Amino acid sequence: MKIKYYLSALLILLSARGINARAASSVLVWPIFQTISSTDKGSELWLQNRGNSAVTLQLRIFKWQQHNSATVYSDQKAVLASPPFVTVQPGQRQLIRLIRIQPTAPQREDAYRIVIDEIPGSAASQDNGNNSGLIMRMRYVLPLFLYGQGIAPVSQDGPVSAIQRNLSWKIVRDKGQAVLAVTNHGDMHARLSDIFWGNDARHPVAYISKGFLGYVLAGQTVEFPLPAHQTPGNSLFSRLADNVAPVGIAADR
Repeated sequence: MKIKYYLSALLILLSARGINARAASSVLVWPIFQTISSTDKGSELWLQNRGNSAVTLQLRIFKWQQHNSATVYSDQKAVLASPPFVTVQPGQRQLIRLIRIQPTAPQREDAYRIVIDEIPGSAASQDNGNNSGLIMRMRYVLPLFLYGQGIAPVSQDGPVSAIQRNLSWKIVRDKGQAVLAVTNHGDMHARLSDIFWGNDARHPVAYISKGFLGYVLAGQTVEFPLPAHQTPGNSLFSRLADNVAPVGIAADR
């Protein structure tokens, strides 16, 4: 069964005015896997307000890198969101265009993050005369990948062999704790989910993560802590696309 790619909100606390928590808005964002191929000038992103009040949002796009397993965002001029500010009325939807400004180098995938923030003071985030509870502001963070000539994005329906063959893993120690280090030797990102130790792809023995674990960008190594008291197995499997079965990842010999 195919998965519909919608994004639910990540709530970020703005201020505390009591003990009750209230969601500030109800915005649906799709599609959440955004790509711009070498032959396209842009992509479409939709915002839908399912709440009862208007909501104002700011859209920014940052360069996305990984260094020593940490995520690093920086300003960039290669792609923009238009419009960068938008007010969406209740029950309405708004089209955002993601527009490539600068070309992507051949055989290259460039990674970005789309950050959508609710603007403080918008109607949906007001207290409506009731100052009790916690005021929440919504933040949505989506991946965006741009491609140069000679390289194409992998569909969520697969195949994933181009990613699988460039991944390897090993166990390292960090302050006495076993850590799974996954290296991406390829030129496209890897999205790891439903990752487990097992005898084969259909028979998990011990899960490291059920559901989404994290990204390993092209040419990077990312370390993931193992669950407490879990003994690493000999064979590692992971789902690399949501509509494709888990596949084996080679050990780093």
